[in-house]
Amino acid sequence: MDLVTGGIVLFTIMVAAGIIPLIMALRVKTHSLRILSLLLGLFAVVHGFYHLAFGFQQELLADAVFEPVSLLLLIGLGAYYSKVGIA
Repeated sequence: MDLVTGGIVLFTIMVAAGIIPLIMALRVKTHSLRILSLLLGLFAVVHGFYHLAFGFQQELLADAVFEPVSLLLLIGLGAYYSKVGIA
């Protein structure tokens, strides 16, 4: 499997995994669970774009844009979860 195909496959998997929490964030009524689902879904989608950009040899875009954004979303998810948790 070449690098482009691998990037597309990983992008598809991450976006598919991110759609479920994003849909859940729209439908759930609990505020804290809505924010947690939104952060998790956004992290998965942005991380999928990181793999897509890296697969198309756009290392600058992947490393300078998508990696820091996905890292901030993941840290935000962890910080919010440690603050609120599931009650």
